[in-house]
Amino acid sequence: MKQLKKEHRALIGVVAIVVLLLVSILGCSTQSTTSAPASTTPASTGGAVLTIVNGSQTVTYTMSALKALPVTSGWAGQMSSTGVITGPNQYKGVAMTELLKAVGGITDTSAVRVSAKDGYAMTLSYNQVTQGSGFPVLDSTTGKEVTATNKPIVFVAYEMDGKALDDTIGPLRLGIMTSNTQVTDGHWWVKWAQKIEVVSTVQPWTLKLDGAITENIDQATFESGAAIGCHGVKYTDADGHAWEGIPLWYLIGRVDDPTDTHKGDAFSDEIAAKGYEVQLIAADGYTVKLASANTTRNNGMIVAYKMDGKPLADKNWPLKLVGSAVTKQQGIGGIVSMKLVFPTAATTVMAGPVILNVIKGSQNNGYSLSGIKALPALTGFAGQKSKTGNITGPLPYKGVALTDLLATAGGITEANSVKITASDNYTKTLTYSQITKGDFTTYDSTGNAANAEMKPVVFLAYEQDGKALDAGTGPLQLGVMTCKNQVTDGSWWVKIIVKIEITTP
Repeated sequence: MKQLKKEHRALIGVVAIVVLLLVSILGCSTQSTTSAPASTTPASTGGAVLTIVNGSQTVTYTMSALKALPVTSGWAGQMSSTGVITGPNQYKGVAMTELLKAVGGITDTSAVRVSAKDGYAMTLSYNQVTQGSGFPVLDSTTGKEVTATNKPIVFVAYEMDGKALDDTIGPLRLGIMTSNTQVTDGHWWVKWAQKIEVVSTVQPWTLKLDGAITENIDQATFESGAAIGCHGVKYTDADGHAWEGIPLWYLIGRVDDPTDTHKGDAFSDEIAAKGYEVQLIAADGYTVKLASANTTRNNGMIVAYKMDGKPLADKNWPLKLVGSAVTKQQGIGGIVSMKLVFPTAATTVMAGPVILNVIKGSQNNGYSLSGIKALPALTGFAGQKSKTGNITGPLPYKGVALTDLLATAGGITEANSVKITASDNYTKTLTYSQITKGDFTTYDSTGNAANAEMKPVVFLAYEQDGKALDAGTGPLQLGVMTCKNQVTDGSWWVKIIVKIEITTP
């Protein structure tokens, strides 16, 4: 009998162990399915909204799977490049560090690139992601830089003020969580975020030079040319940082003339004297424009690839414009290409009757409607508020951005304004900031002033609701594109425009 009881107790113990093992196994299975759904079979219903990649590892998340991860909630807001402050608002989402756990996290030799559905991408450093450093924190009332109340947290948001993000910025958005009285630079925020990639900070790069000819300079070629004794120079800034690079005018000389591009001093003073525009373009599309008169043999403008003996990092990588002749506004980082824009012929008439003349100095470009439509098309929503408060739109429009049109005439600088003339001789003058930065007051659909949900874009419309503009407003109308629930002052809209002049006040 004692032996039977002993065997009975042993059997119960074995069963208990088996049950515990099953519970443990099932528990691990549930956790794995919830926190890191497989890339080929998302764990929850609904389509994938986020993909995370680290080398050969790929994890995709549906919205429900994303919401099953540990929640990060708090206050966050941003200040635009024009000084407009949005928020702080209450957000809910997932910390970047939490998301990266599914692909093994990151090391100090890694960075994180976040991409949006429209192709825009932002790269964050290891310290930004893990420590919240490298983000200027701003007072939400004054916009002035202050000491962070809380450590900034990089996160992917899916809710704002208790509601899912709408399709103008979501369903997911990269943001920086701060406090209820502080915001960060809107430059770091990425709407429509859909992909996160862990990338090496030691990665090759190429500088594209586009002028009379096109040349792609790889990293090795650039660094070879930047050697002291070749074309390399050094510059120490006011903070004591030592920069190394190549004078900008040497790079211009490689593509300003199709001959003798690499033989000694290839720079053409003759071509520079005729005038052209030098455009330095960053990876995110930000562009700085310089006149050839300011860059000609100017050793005070240096395209740098090192600071204090180390490769550039964060937003300055891979190249940055520095030097004694470079202003703060001109000091562009993240340079990936340089473009020379040469003066075009005195008059260019596209096929068909001319409906618009674009004038800069003695240059006059005449455009037919087909010529306008041959330029890159811009589509979106736009509407206007009249002086009496009546709201028209927003309606879907198609046209061409004014910046694209002006580029065909050599573009504009901060010293220029643009005069628009209608068929009845009515005129309207726009500033450089309005054209390039979208400095306009925006209103919601009820007519109340509201922060712009996207940068307003000055454009020339030729279609509304899929149809050509009627004779009372077209064939071309100047407007300001916003979004599907915001409008601008009708005073900026000009019907039947026939002439655009680039002027210097």
